[in-house]
Amino acid sequence: METIPHHAEKEHPKEKTYIKVALVLAVITGIEIVLSYVDIPDWAIITGLLVLSLIKFIAVVGYFMHLKFDNPALRKPFITGVLLALIVYTIVLVNMLSQNSPSGA
Repeated sequence: METIPHHAEKEHPKEKTYIKVALVLAVITGIEIVLSYVDIPDWAIITGLLVLSLIKFIAVVGYFMHLKFDNPALRKPFITGVLLALIVYTIVLVNMLSQNSPSGA
């Protein structure tokens, strides 16, 4: 009988780790709220919110959805989908910003 290679899964974190991650997520959410009230250019707000949202997304997926601790073969399709979504969101954002910008005419 042929043996199928098994990837060693990492041990899942304890409750303390989940609490720490939740606190970091709460702090990031607070920063996002403050950022939305600060008087800075729209592109800076959008960029900041996207970066912070990406950090939160990675933390939630990695810890609360346990993707960080699963077989690496399960991560690849998920990461591919996320990258494709980011590309589509970027194209839509650039298109929206170019339509809303004042023209020289």
